[in-house]
Amino acid sequence: MMNALYFLYFLKTSDWGRLKRHFSFTLRKWPIGSWRLFWDVVGCALKYGISFHEYFYYDFAGKNATQRAEYASMGFMYQFQKRMNPPGKREMLADKNQFDRAFAEFMHRKMMNPITATIEEVAAFLGNEEKVVLKRSTGGQGKNVQVVFLKRDSRTPEWVWTEAREKNYDILEEFVQQHPALQELSPNSLNTVRFITQRLEDGSVEVVGASLRMGLEKNTDNLSSGGITCKVDVDSGKVDSLGYSFDITQPLCEVHPVSGVKLIGFQIPFWQEVKEMCLKAAAKYPDNRSVGWDVAITKEGPLLIEGNHDWGARVWQMPAGCGLKKLLEHYI
Repeated sequence: MMNALYFLYFLKTSDWGRLKRHFSFTLRKWPIGSWRLFWDVVGCALKYGISFHEYFYYDFAGKNATQRAEYASMGFMYQFQKRMNPPGKREMLADKNQFDRAFAEFMHRKMMNPITATIEEVAAFLGNEEKVVLKRSTGGQGKNVQVVFLKRDSRTPEWVWTEAREKNYDILEEFVQQHPALQELSPNSLNTVRFITQRLEDGSVEVVGASLRMGLEKNTDNLSSGGITCKVDVDSGKVDSLGYSFDITQPLCEVHPVSGVKLIGFQIPFWQEVKEMCLKAAAKYPDNRSVGWDVAITKEGPLLIEGNHDWGARVWQMPAGCGLKKLLEHYI
């Protein structure tokens, strides 16, 4: 019954242009007819709760039933995260203003609400900054975020104050200058680690997995906006997979497409500090047990960008090359 409801949700929310491209690409890749592929997509959505997009992201056309059943589908993730992060308890993660206050010790950058501030207060905040970030306290996938180039574009405090009100940006924050190694790897965006933790019944915290997300031409590392992701070995902090994107028509990346830096073997700076920070943050509030932490790293060390109660399994499973549902079922 639930998978039928998810199916209706997939019908409503899918990007049909992208699906058409991925459908055509899969027909060329695998010896399968169009009607057979169509009904396989429909059948997998109803059987596994897998979204139409996930069918292509996980290359289900080339997998058997046993392999398919191993994936944490969108339907499974909805139920899992609803149980781990109850709707009445997840506001601290869903609202970035609440998150910033709750996890202030891990933010390591200045921020304010420009909507409630005066122009003079905004001017004092901007000071001599070259660029800042405006964003909304709700929303995700790299949307509702704007990098403002103050000096390059001659943006005044009055302009920032007005822009915040007109577009409902209720967060103004200092731009994070990432570590030189990450800047060299992917220079057009702030590149973040998605670090997934699970709090157990006894209060201890386990590491579920980690990925490195990188932008390409845009100033966001989100896969929904054209970025790529790699699996990260949680012990060493080294990238240990090729780069994957949501555009399956593109080849997997051995090197970053913009910088040419080799991906496999890339060492994420301050890895031990990244782990310690996320484990400490995960232990702070018991009501949200499964969190995907977005971590930026500067030359001084790691800091939190946000915590996701509805972290997407795609960024985690795609570069792993296999389904990882069993790792989560262990916690139910």
